[in-house]
Amino acid sequence: MINDLSRTLKHLLQTVAQSEPQLFPLLQGKAIEFARPDKDYKPNPQGSVCLFLYDIRENRELRSNEPIRVVHNNGQSTIERPPTRVICSYLVTAWPAEKVGVDLKAKLNIDDETAVDLNLLEHLLLSEVLQVFSRYPTIPASSLQGKLANPAQPVPLPMITAQAEGLTNISEFWSAIGSNLRPSLNVKATISVQVAAPEPEAKPAVAGLVQADKPSRLEIKGQLNDEKHAPIAGARITIVELDLSTTSDNNGQYSFSQIPIGKYHLQINWRAGEKLRRETVEINVPASVGAYDITLKG
Repeated sequence: MINDLSRTLKHLLQTVAQSEPQLFPLLQGKAIEFARPDKDYKPNPQGSVCLFLYDIRENRELRSNEPIRVVHNNGQSTIERPPTRVICSYLVTAWPAEKVGVDLKAKLNIDDETAVDLNLLEHLLLSEVLQVFSRYPTIPASSLQGKLANPAQPVPLPMITAQAEGLTNISEFWSAIGSNLRPSLNVKATISVQVAAPEPEAKPAVAGLVQADKPSRLEIKGQLNDEKHAPIAGARITIVELDLSTTSDNNGQYSFSQIPIGKYHLQINWRAGEKLRRETVEINVPASVGAYDITLKG
């Protein structure tokens, strides 16, 4: 399944580059590789983007211990353990070709200095990769490969690009793999991994279990206030894991419908005076009355 995530990221880069050649001309035709970029690494002669998988660990913030009850067409039911949510972290590096042809130079609209300077070409290629991955807070379902597509993942796959919680000491990392320090991006994606086969249910349905063929979906409502407890109108609220957004009304109220049971992060963007603000809040669905009321810091 992890290999399918790597194939998915490769497919995403290649598909976007092919569909929008004007925006991503240098990414066109580049090999997408997964080798360790040490001193012995030899990129493709036409240029490469290297996605090195350096870390795999459980996303404990999304951990769930609630079993899932599945009722099948024959009337029998099984009990499934919830999937483990796993973060896969990639170090992304760019390796441009040594020469840029006249045609590509014109497409890139670059000067003679950039065309012959491998460092500037590396920065340009890395910029195109950053633009592609930054588009998607969750990986689009159309790009999923292998077991990530069939059976479908229970929730969209969150993807975080170039944020501060990457490698804490990048120079030590490059020293550890025996290579020289070079520009890189940190990309993290969370997948769901089924860790056990379903088990037949021996007893009548256990109260509180979720029936997977008709999953419980709830409506959540909340109130947005500033630090003076005045309502905030026109704020943009996004459930990051589900890629769902809404806007608070004139009374600062907001709502979402048909939300599956789980743990989520609300990202709130609003204007405080002349400044744009952003805050992220963790919520649980379901929760007690008033749990979705949020007071934002000015």
